[in-house]
Amino acid sequence: MAVENLNLVFQACFVATTLYITGVVIYRLTFHPLARYPGPLLGRITDWYSVIRSLRGDRHIEFLRLHEKHGPFVRFGPNRISVNTAEGLQKIYGNQANTKKSSYYHVFNDVFRGDSSLTTVDNQLHAKKKKAVSSALSESSIRGMEELILRNICTFCEALGQSSPGFDQSTLGEDEQWGEAKNLTDYAGYLSFDIMGDICFSSSFDMLQSEANRYILKVLPQGVNGLNVCGWMPAILRLKIGNWFFAELNKDLHRYEAFANQQSTKRLALGDDAEHRDVYSYLLDANKNAKAGAPLFSPHDLVGESSLLITGGSDTTATAIASTLFYLMHYPAALNRLKAEVCPRFDSLEAIRAGADLSTCRWLRACIEEAMRMSPGVPGLLPREALHGGVKIAGEFFPPGTDLGVPHYAIHHNESLYPNSFTYRPERWIAGCTAPGSEHVTSAEEVALAESGFCPFSIGQRGCVGKALAMKELMVAIARLVWLYDMRLAPGQERIGGGAKGNSVGREREEEFQMVDMFVSKTQGPVIQFQRRKRVLG
Repeated sequence: MAVENLNLVFQACFVATTLYITGVVIYRLTFHPLARYPGPLLGRITDWYSVIRSLRGDRHIEFLRLHEKHGPFVRFGPNRISVNTAEGLQKIYGNQANTKKSSYYHVFNDVFRGDSSLTTVDNQLHAKKKKAVSSALSESSIRGMEELILRNICTFCEALGQSSPGFDQSTLGEDEQWGEAKNLTDYAGYLSFDIMGDICFSSSFDMLQSEANRYILKVLPQGVNGLNVCGWMPAILRLKIGNWFFAELNKDLHRYEAFANQQSTKRLALGDDAEHRDVYSYLLDANKNAKAGAPLFSPHDLVGESSLLITGGSDTTATAIASTLFYLMHYPAALNRLKAEVCPRFDSLEAIRAGADLSTCRWLRACIEEAMRMSPGVPGLLPREALHGGVKIAGEFFPPGTDLGVPHYAIHHNESLYPNSFTYRPERWIAGCTAPGSEHVTSAEEVALAESGFCPFSIGQRGCVGKALAMKELMVAIARLVWLYDMRLAPGQERIGGGAKGNSVGREREEEFQMVDMFVSKTQGPVIQFQRRKRVLG
């Protein structure tokens, strides 16, 4: 009798669960306020869709495909809408946007037990924390760190022209003047992490000259992707589902947390004895200057700030360097035009530094911006929640509580903003400029249109505070490489980094730099050989 009763209980639970799930599915597909917006069936039913896409690393490609199929509005979660218009970019992220960070970002607090300026949901708290970080990365602060940045860029440029110990130069045969082939994704990563170590923690990771810390290049993006996956489905973290189904992902997440704790602890131990005034100095000053009550940055907050500063300032900059060189290697006319702009302008390598002369290199900046358009450092979207009063875009009203976002890769390949969006065209950023071999002159209206959708650093109050620093790094590093070296894709390795015919949808274009979407972009290549320009040798 007891067994029969137990069976009845199980059956009743099964029926109730089935009815509940069926009811939820029917509601989300038919009666939900967002039910009329198109999107993938799984995404309209559950956020597991975003989890799966994040694990596959093709979320950016899928967003573009969905928008090409369905138009400017795509429902990719039960309560989530992706928007692919310039108006949407302003309405969701602009200074006057009626939004806040989505609950997606609570996962950062759950892991690090503290808020960072990049992830805190509360707009007022964000404003206070951003003020401290913005001071640390202001124009005057960056000028005080310029020699540190230049020192790392010099090491980077020298490393690319050198061969590793034991390298057999004779293997190059008749091409002995060319150096050992270098994977630019790796070396750009070494550079950007070394710079961030110096300016954030007064301690370089020394990746350019030592292999000891290079494991970080793998750990950090995998850890960030772990946060990304859990952000879409917090139950994975809170119910420890990741321990069962995503063991490796969970392991990466804990290694990432441990690394951030280590860096924060080491810097806190220095106190005011750091060799130079770094970003952490400003965060600690903000605590000292705080009025009576809790400090602005708790120890846990400092760990969270450390983790995001390292990742945000390193992976995205490294992707920009690697992608710029990838496209210059595949578009030799653009490279030749860059050489013609940079090389005559500077009498010596040391003269290439942030300042008036470098800022007038319009083609250089356009080459970098076009690479960031095609291969943004964060290719997916940054979710925002509509506040009281909702958000209206192109006549469509989204009620309070709706999660909204604009996927960077998708809007950067929106053909209405960027004609021939998969073609590398730096001239699209310069009014009055013509493309090599073309009679078309870029109009001011075309530049304005391109700028309206450009968001590699996001925009508005929540935009990247390190944008100015990143652009200085990029301009100086690329200009110095072009001034110092002739470059070529390593023979036999020309296709590394690009797509290939027969690959999955979105990965078949040979001259597009391929990315794995791990919240930040993860890339491979290009593999390049360098030789000193004869003019420099003389």
